[in-house]
Amino acid sequence: MPFPAPPRRRPRAFRAAPIAFALLALAGLAAPAARAQEDFPARPVTMIVPFGPGGTSDIMARILQKALTDTLGKAVVIENRAGAGGAIGMSELARAPRDGYTVGLSVVGPEAIQPAIRNTGYTPDSFDHICGTYAVPLMMMVPQSSPWHSVRDVVEAARRKPGTLNYGSSGTGTVLHLSMQGLMDLAGASALHVPYKSSGDMVTGLMGGQIDVFNETPTVSRQYKLRPLAVFDDRRLPAYPDVPTATELGYPITSTVWGGLIAPRGVPAAVRAKLEAACDRAVHTQAYQDAAAKLDTPLVYKDGAAFADFVKAEYGRYGALVRKMGLDKQ
Repeated sequence: MPFPAPPRRRPRAFRAAPIAFALLALAGLAAPAARAQEDFPARPVTMIVPFGPGGTSDIMARILQKALTDTLGKAVVIENRAGAGGAIGMSELARAPRDGYTVGLSVVGPEAIQPAIRNTGYTPDSFDHICGTYAVPLMMMVPQSSPWHSVRDVVEAARRKPGTLNYGSSGTGTVLHLSMQGLMDLAGASALHVPYKSSGDMVTGLMGGQIDVFNETPTVSRQYKLRPLAVFDDRRLPAYPDVPTATELGYPITSTVWGGLIAPRGVPAAVRAKLEAACDRAVHTQAYQDAAAKLDTPLVYKDGAAFADFVKAEYGRYGALVRKMGLDKQ
């Protein structure tokens, strides 16, 4: 009985052909992607700002926008996405394409505080950190028409009639909220927190008499000609030498608003490097530094790695604070 003939083997060249074609196909796909990274930016870049117009974050974003437009060589377009203490804008940024054409302004509240309070769908690990650009202490401020001229006046008013003094913030769990509530807790006083969608809305509420006081940066005090009562830092500000620190007045609270540039996690390394280099050049231009100085906002530059480490530490610090205040149960 004859044995069946063994199957014929294809020559080695034919067996290797599918692999070669697959590699060629992958190379064909990779080439346009590599060219796109080399050509970045080939079109305008969108910068998401997680607060409405008018507040410190928006103002600083617009200063950075102008400088980045010059250093990138393409327009940077701001989109304000306010709400939920900045979490709405940050959530949108976390879901954006990872091609470098959508970046965002990182601010202490939306990135380091909100994820510790509620399930925002993101944490600091959801982002690539491009650079840190500024840090400025908060100030307590009231309208010029207010009867209060010191932190003690505010605290005593809150003690005399618990729950009748109204203070504003740009949202529950923002640094504006935590700093004021921390003061009230430390002073043994009680006040009503009124959260707004944006810092601009909060200022409107103050000027209209809906709220009595709030904490914000010196930028807002100067812009709206408000009366500063105290600086939430361990030293007085050179531009406001007559404004005492809260620590001097017996309330050892420090609270800083910081910001920087971030992108969705996973941006190609070459694109991220271009963004970081552009940000570095932008914030060290004389135009940027002059504009920031006029707003009493000093440059505190951090490269991407240093900024990422800093944000991670802030996330841990504020996480402990919101747990202590019970805000994580909301």
